[in-house]
Amino acid sequence: MLTLGIWAFGRDSSVVLVDETSIVAAIEEEKLSRSVGAGGIPRLAVVRCLEQGNARIQDVQTAAFPFRPGLSALRQARVHFRQSFSGAGPSAWIQSLGQTFRQAGQLRQMRRLYSGSGSFLFLDHHLCHAASAYYTSPLERALVLTLDERGDMRSGSLYLGEGDELRLLQTLRFPNSLGWFLSRVTHLLGLRPHRDEHKVQWLSKDGQPDFVPVFRKLFRWNNHGLPVLNTRYLGGGTEEDTTFSEAVLRDLGLEPRLIASDPQIRASLARSARGLLEEIVLTITERYRKQHSVDSLCVAGGLFLNVFLVRALETRGGFKQVYVQPVAGNSGSALGAALLARKRLGHSARQPLRHLYLGPGFSSGEIKAVLDNCKIIYKYPPGEEQLFAEAANLLSRNKIVAWFQGRTEFGHRALGNRSVLASPFSEYVIENVNQYIKHREDFHPFAFSAPAEVVPFLFDCSANCRFMASLAKLKREAPPGLERFSFESGQVRVHAVEREANPRFWRLLHKFGERAPAPVLFNTSFNLFGEPLVSDPREAIRSFYCAGIDAMAIGDFLVVK
Repeated sequence: MLTLGIWAFGRDSSVVLVDETSIVAAIEEEKLSRSVGAGGIPRLAVVRCLEQGNARIQDVQTAAFPFRPGLSALRQARVHFRQSFSGAGPSAWIQSLGQTFRQAGQLRQMRRLYSGSGSFLFLDHHLCHAASAYYTSPLERALVLTLDERGDMRSGSLYLGEGDELRLLQTLRFPNSLGWFLSRVTHLLGLRPHRDEHKVQWLSKDGQPDFVPVFRKLFRWNNHGLPVLNTRYLGGGTEEDTTFSEAVLRDLGLEPRLIASDPQIRASLARSARGLLEEIVLTITERYRKQHSVDSLCVAGGLFLNVFLVRALETRGGFKQVYVQPVAGNSGSALGAALLARKRLGHSARQPLRHLYLGPGFSSGEIKAVLDNCKIIYKYPPGEEQLFAEAANLLSRNKIVAWFQGRTEFGHRALGNRSVLASPFSEYVIENVNQYIKHREDFHPFAFSAPAEVVPFLFDCSANCRFMASLAKLKREAPPGLERFSFESGQVRVHAVEREANPRFWRLLHKFGERAPAPVLFNTSFNLFGEPLVSDPREAIRSFYCAGIDAMAIGDFLVVK
């Protein structure tokens, strides 16, 4: 039995293939099309997942979608029709009708493309988010919270997970959306709404929560302990309108041109938005934790890509365990859809997530063929240990090394298979990586990777650091030099590498540790600025030669400039 989970109704299209007992394959369309945030029907991702599973479309029993198009269109039209009489004008309603017709066209197209598969199953978007979190966790009983901008005209939900069941407690209806609020803050800061929300969290680390009282006016609480957004403070009713009203700008006491030109104001606005989000989410979880006597929490939805928010729940939420589904955004909802479909076919939905190496992988023969075709001069070290030793030597000599191994990661975070690595003990590592490879803003922090058994001696962090999904605190015992990467009283980003999940990367870390103060490497994603994570050998070679990377370990081969 094979089941496909397909997210195809917005940005970050993705596909997940599962069988009765395991996740067979998962990948986002962007990594194959090479277009960041690629949306629409993920044709390439479907083909690649089926190839990974040695399957044909005829072998798929169910294609499940984390979206209910008819219900979503009806709810959206109702909300926008109301808003057209409350100051937003008729454009919102007209836009919702246009979107409904586009979605209907997509559905017809998918039915033609995948007519050889079994049934189509359309599932509630937030139920799929909840399933992706609860069923991949190790927990038998947990409160489950989902929050994003909007899905099926809901922006959040609360479930109680017990055994193999999820019971709906409450829903947060659009436009009462924390994600919508965050998109408007993103726009206010001069960033791109629906694309740069992740930058707001990093910009916030250098600011002060001076504007929290103003932002707090945007919400009130309903009788269910959920936030209600005051739409009078929004600039308009359409999705494209991501502005605040003039009343908000007056209360902030800021002119837009001042925000754009003053880094400290931008940082403090970001910090205030983050502070309000943490305050609201902690208030929600505290009420429902006490109400249902539950001491574990699972979360998913785009808002939980914010590692500060996850860390706040871990340290201040009152839970013994907090589990975040690491591909928390819309692309991860395909995983929940696939698991729910599997459950409907009579199998368990439980699928503890041990790793995210679920994308395409390549044999030594395939990699060698590409290297030869590109006329690349390469070394073929005799045995894995020699490859690891040579790569570790380069890193210990302050060289930057691309590491292309095994299967591509599912999600946006590089977890040691499509990574660019450097020694954190190198004096100019931050400048070199930013200037010659990443070309990104200075407020972006970099991450460490370290063997999981070493991490507790150097960092205070949770199990979510297996997927770089939370923050850690640097311990005093950590060797000198690592503090340069910390922010907000010693916080750092950490990836705890388990031997069972990624034996090759784990062994490289230990080889480097034999030549350095600790087995800790600086880890950032292997991609050029403005491009998705590399997936195949040809893209790796192009990115390697277009960036200031000194060497690349690609499969069993080593390429040195």
